[in-house]
Amino acid sequence: MRQILQNAITIVPQLNHDERIQLTKVLSSIADIKKVCDVVETIQDTNPHCPHCGSTKIYKHGIRSYLQRYRCGSCKRTFNSLTKTPLARLRKKEQWLSYLDCMLNSFTIRQSASITKTNKKTAFLWRHRFTKWLSKDKPSELSGIIEADETYYKYSFKGRKHLPKESHKRGNDKAIKGLSKRQVCVFTACDRSNQDIEIIAGLGSVPKSWLKTHFIPIIAKDAVLVTDGHKSYDFIKKDKNIEHIVVKDEKGKRVLGSYHIQHINGYHHRLRDWINHKFHGVATKYLTHYLSWRHELEKKTMTPISILALAVGINPPLTGT
Repeated sequence: MRQILQNAITIVPQLNHDERIQLTKVLSSIADIKKVCDVVETIQDTNPHCPHCGSTKIYKHGIRSYLQRYRCGSCKRTFNSLTKTPLARLRKKEQWLSYLDCMLNSFTIRQSASITKTNKKTAFLWRHRFTKWLSKDKPSELSGIIEADETYYKYSFKGRKHLPKESHKRGNDKAIKGLSKRQVCVFTACDRSNQDIEIIAGLGSVPKSWLKTHFIPIIAKDAVLVTDGHKSYDFIKKDKNIEHIVVKDEKGKRVLGSYHIQHINGYHHRLRDWINHKFHGVATKYLTHYLSWRHELEKKTMTPISILALAVGINPPLTGT
C-alpha cells in the first residue's frame, strides 16, 4: 500500500490541468462520503438499537456501501444506520452534501441535477427524501407574543398524468369567489423569538376543531395571541383563558401598539413568492415537504450537514460545514 501511495505521489506532478481537476474532484467526493457517513453513524452511536424490532442486542457485521453493518441478536436481521429512514437505499453518497447545498440555494431540479451530475429523476427523488423528515423540526411551544394567520393555495395536481377532474382552461372556467374546498389552508404562527410553525390545516377555512387539536396545545399559558379576528379563534379566550388580541378592525387598522401580525404576513409573502416564482407552484401532495424546506431556509444558519442530520432523524441537528 505504501508503494502504491509513493507511486501516486510521483505521478501527480506529471498530470495535466484537466487530470488534476479530475483528481481533485475524486478526493473531494471521498471527503464528502466520510462526512456523510460520520453524520449517519451518529444514529447508532448515540442510540444503538435494531430498527426492525427495537432490540439493543446488536453487534457489528461488516462494512457495506461505506457504512457499518449490524446484525440483531434478537430478530437476526441485518441493517445499517440508514435503515428505516427516508434515505435508506439511496446511492451516490458522495453527492449528497453538494445536493443539499443546492437545496439551501433553492435551486431547481434541473439546476441541481446539472451541478451534482445526476439524472433529473434522481434529483427529484432526493428532494423529497431529504425533506420528508424535516417536518419533525418544529418547536414544542410558542411563547410571548404569538402571531397567527392563514394563507391559502389552490389545490394542485401538478405532475399527475391522470387528473380526477377536467383540466383547467384559461378563460373558460368560472372562479369561485372567496374560500372554498378547492383551496388548501396553510396555518402559520410565530413568536418574537423566531420560533414558528407552518402546517396544512385542510381544505377551506381553518376549523375550530383543528386549532384545538394542533395549535392550542403548543401555546404557553402566559402567551398573548394576536390574529386578524378570524371567527375560528373566538373560542380561545373563552374556553382556554388565553389572551387574544385582534388587530384588524372595520377601518382596516392592523397595528395596535406593539401588537401586529406583520411578521407572519411578511413570511407569507416570502413563502408565496418562493413557491410561485422559484417552482411555478407545487403539487399539493408535496406541499408539506416544501413548507418544511422553507422552514429551514428561514433560519439562515442551516448547513448541508445540519440538513442531512434532520433528514435522518437527528434533532436537534448537528452543526458543521
